[in-house]
Amino acid sequence: MNDERGRALGRRQFLQLALSCSAALLLGERGLAGSEAFSAGTSAKPRGHAAFEELPVGAVRPGGWLGTYLRKQAAELGSQLPHVSWPFTEPYWRDDSLRGFWWPWEQMAYWIDGATRLSLVLEDKALMRQVRETIDAALARIDGDGYLGPAAFKEPKADFHRWPHAILFRALSALSDANAAPTVVEAMTTHYLLDAADYGRSTRNVVNVESILWCYERTGDARLLALAEKAWADYLTVAADPEHGDLSKERTFASASINAHGVTYSETAKQPALLYIHTGKWEYLEFALAAQRRVFDHHMLIDGVPSTSEWYRGTTSLDCHETCDIVDHTWTWGYLMQATGEGRWGDLIERACFNAGPGAIKNDWKAVQYFSGPNQFLATLDSDHNAMAYGGRMMAYQPNPGQRTACCGGNVHRLMPNYVARMWMRTADGGLAATLYGPSKLTTTVGKEPIAIAQTTDYPFDETICLRFAMERAVAFPLSLRIPEWCDAPRLEVNGQGVALPKVEKGFVTLRRRFLPGDVVTLILPMRIKATRWPEYGVGLEHGPLVYALPIETEWAAVVEPPFSTTAYPSWNATPRSAWNYGLLDVGSARFERRAMTEDPWSHPPTALRVTARRIEGWTLKTNPQNPRQRFTPPLPEPSKRESVGGVETLTLVPYGATHLRLTIFPELAERR
Repeated sequence: MNDERGRALGRRQFLQLALSCSAALLLGERGLAGSEAFSAGTSAKPRGHAAFEELPVGAVRPGGWLGTYLRKQAAELGSQLPHVSWPFTEPYWRDDSLRGFWWPWEQMAYWIDGATRLSLVLEDKALMRQVRETIDAALARIDGDGYLGPAAFKEPKADFHRWPHAILFRALSALSDANAAPTVVEAMTTHYLLDAADYGRSTRNVVNVESILWCYERTGDARLLALAEKAWADYLTVAADPEHGDLSKERTFASASINAHGVTYSETAKQPALLYIHTGKWEYLEFALAAQRRVFDHHMLIDGVPSTSEWYRGTTSLDCHETCDIVDHTWTWGYLMQATGEGRWGDLIERACFNAGPGAIKNDWKAVQYFSGPNQFLATLDSDHNAMAYGGRMMAYQPNPGQRTACCGGNVHRLMPNYVARMWMRTADGGLAATLYGPSKLTTTVGKEPIAIAQTTDYPFDETICLRFAMERAVAFPLSLRIPEWCDAPRLEVNGQGVALPKVEKGFVTLRRRFLPGDVVTLILPMRIKATRWPEYGVGLEHGPLVYALPIETEWAAVVEPPFSTTAYPSWNATPRSAWNYGLLDVGSARFERRAMTEDPWSHPPTALRVTARRIEGWTLKTNPQNPRQRFTPPLPEPSKRESVGGVETLTLVPYGATHLRLTIFPELAERR
């Protein structure tokens, strides 16, 4: 989007989340106990109400295909973005002389957080040195009054100038928890206790509640909890302002769809879940869960992410999502899993990370889409079919999609490092929970005993997950394993012998035993083909956590646009070279095929679905009447216009994440059953 549109959007969009929330949940203000410099207060149980607790970033290391994918990310845009495109080429957060709008600080902070987490999970020392150059410069410039951040935004303004802080502070907290930044807790705590900014207004400032509570958990300083609760209460009063809508008439969460900006809604709606974790107040969790129900009831797309381009929208074959929303919704769902202990949040995270995530990223990790979605038959610098940027560049593959609106180019780097970091969590009863699956190795302690668990699997391309235990001596603890809702016949083995599956509770089974060095626990999650129905008589196909799509053979044309792309990292026009105008016949006859596992399954898929189809006459790319050379992905044809031509063909569908141009929501030609 252009700067004028972006600024106008920025002034209004961040008020929308609270318009969907209940006035009955407005909370009374609680004053701070003082604004002195850092001092550890007291707190009974700062995190006593969490079902799960995440481990430090770096406790889980990726292996197999997952390690290959992350190493490719680190070698390409993960490390090269600061050498390729503005604003990442500028010294934001390192140089206080920089002035201007807040967006570049946000965008750079996204990359810093993603690259920090990427370097921690990979033990990538070169990438860590690159990231620390900026982080150490920011920490070295803390003001005498404790303020940590850009000098240009120190004085509180009627804008969300504490939003970039919330993003950067996530990177600082990850470093601190990994024992790589010992002064961070004190620095962040002092910043928050002495800062004159209002964290309840403007609206995105409230996302700092996440980091305020992180400081509270590590210091026990009750003033931080009071600050977090006051910020949330103040935030809700913004929505009660008659200028922005009167919530007094809305006593419960409505069933209506959401009229809000996706990233803002997702980032903000998780704050009460975090407050619940630290206070045990049910109304906080109720608020967070109700906000998510509206997402699921009205906006979820087949690839696991709600339609958010940039505002929440419908669920047709043309609806899309911003890449930032893939990252931010999965980040939020991770906190909901910690608060509730429910496995369904892990199901959601996997579906998004295995489908929408790689489906928005060029397989060589040199370009990303700003908007992506189930059906995209071309992706060029003028083919965007979304209402927010109709005819614009937001669907093209670019090293920095959106260019000056560079949030997705930075934020995308958080997606899979966050997935890896949250594959294991501690449980409230002193055990461990396998919350997300994939090839990896966990190194942690149970009680005081060091333990390592290697997860050997080709999941989600295979059904078998083997957990091998390594420790010096036997250790007794409860081991919880997530059972996805899509799996109706899971099996469990211990050291090669089948065992009765414990009762599934909240999406987990718990194995309580004395684990011995060398023990192997094997979980088998049989997958089946499932057809799902979509608006306009569309149909999609899934197998386990993976969605399948018809890959469209692609013609790639490079475009270099300084200062946003280079010859080595250009923008791309992607146009179709193969037929895509197919309707499905008899979806019940789809067949699953397994091939040899590959090192890079997104480039060389090891699984496929075989389906029967016919081409549909007259279903062609949409043309702009004012510019006949401009083309767009068309909607599904009306049922009365689905006249097929030619004979029956057998198509090979591959995992959604292995496609660039694709057909995922098919017109159905057979009668609906």
